[in-house]
Amino acid sequence: MANGIAVEQIESGQSGSAGAYGVWLKMAALGLMCLGVVMIYSAGSRVDREPQWFMRLSDPASKQLMFAMVAFVVLLFMADMDYGRFRYGGSVVRWPGTYLLLAAVLLLGLVYVPVVGQEVNGARRWIRLGPVTFQPSEFAKYVLVVFLAGVLAHARYPRRKFLIGLLPLCAAIGLLCGLVVVEDLGTAALMALVAAMLLVAGGARLWQMLILALPGVAGFVYMVIKTPYRVERITSFMDIWKDPQGSGYHAIQSLVAIGNGSWWGVGLGKGIQKYGFLPEDTTDFIFSIICEEVGLAGALLVMGLIAAIVWSGLAVYRRCGDDFGKLLTFGVVATIGLQAAINIAVATVSVPTKGIALPFVSAGGSGLIVAAAALGLVCSVAQKPKT
Repeated sequence: MANGIAVEQIESGQSGSAGAYGVWLKMAALGLMCLGVVMIYSAGSRVDREPQWFMRLSDPASKQLMFAMVAFVVLLFMADMDYGRFRYGGSVVRWPGTYLLLAAVLLLGLVYVPVVGQEVNGARRWIRLGPVTFQPSEFAKYVLVVFLAGVLAHARYPRRKFLIGLLPLCAAIGLLCGLVVVEDLGTAALMALVAAMLLVAGGARLWQMLILALPGVAGFVYMVIKTPYRVERITSFMDIWKDPQGSGYHAIQSLVAIGNGSWWGVGLGKGIQKYGFLPEDTTDFIFSIICEEVGLAGALLVMGLIAAIVWSGLAVYRRCGDDFGKLLTFGVVATIGLQAAINIAVATVSVPTKGIALPFVSAGGSGLIVAAAALGLVCSVAQKPKT
C-alpha cells in the first residue's frame, strides 16, 4: 500500500514537473505577444498621428492586438486538446496529417493563381480569403513537422530504409519546400533544415542524410544564383557600404537603429528609424526597433523569452515517453528557435538580408496564430504524464 502511494506520488510529481514547463511555454509566448503589440504601437506612434489612433480597428497595433488575443485563445485550446489525435495510426485515409498535408499543398498552389495570390513587396506569398490575407508557408512549415513526426513515430514505418522509408518522406518534404522556395527561399531553407533534423531524430543514418543533403544543397545554390537580387544580397552582405543607398541600405539602417539604442534605448515611441529610414520596421526588422527604443535590455528580454520557449520545449522533449510527442515537440521548438535566430541574425547583419518574421513578435496574423497552435500542441504534450 505504501509502495503504491509512493509510486503514485512520483508519477504525479513527474506529470506536475512536465506540466510546469507547459505553463512556462504559455507565459513566454504571451510575453512575446504583448511585447510585439507594444512595439508595433510604438512604431506607429509618430508626431503626425492623433493620440486616439490606437483605438481605430484599422491601425496596425489594433489589428495585432486582436491577432494576439485570438492566437492566445488558440494556444490554450490546442493545449487542452489531446495531441494524440494527430498521431499516425497506420491508416492514411483516417489520419489528419494526410489532410493537413493536402491542405498545405492546395494553399501553397493557390499563391500562384493570379486572382487569388497576392503580391507584396515584389513577392507572391499571400492569398486573399475575402477580407483576410493568409500566408500559406507559415501553415506549411508546421504541417510538415506534424506529418514527419507522425510517420517517423509509427512503429512499423521503415524509417531506416533508404528507398522505402526515407525517399517517400523526402518526396513530401520536396513538394512543400519546392512550392515555397520560388518566392521564399529563407522559409524553404528553414523547413528543409528542420525536416532534416527530424529525420535524424527519427532514426535516419548519417550516410543517408549526406546523400539526401546533396540535391538539397545543390537546389539551394541554384535558386540563389538564378535570381539576381539574391546574389546581390550576398555580395552586399560582404560589403554593406559598397552601395549604402541600394543593396546595403537595409543592413546599414538596421545597425543604425541598434547603435542608437545603446544599453537602455531612446525610449518607447522616441526612435527615429521608424520614420521611413528602416523598411519593414514592424515585421522583418522589428528586433532592430526594439534595440533602438528599449536598448540592449529589450533585446535580452526578447532573446530570454525565446530561450525560455526553447529550453522548456526541450525539457518537455526529454520527459516525454511517447515517440510522437517527442518528435512533435522537437520539430515545433526547432522551428521557432531557428526562425528567431535567423531573424535576429539578419537584424544584426550576421547573415545576408532575408525577410523572415520574429516569432510571436512581428506584425501579422498568419504566422502568429499558426505558431500559437503549434506551441499549444507542445503544451498538450507537456501535460501528459510520462509513461
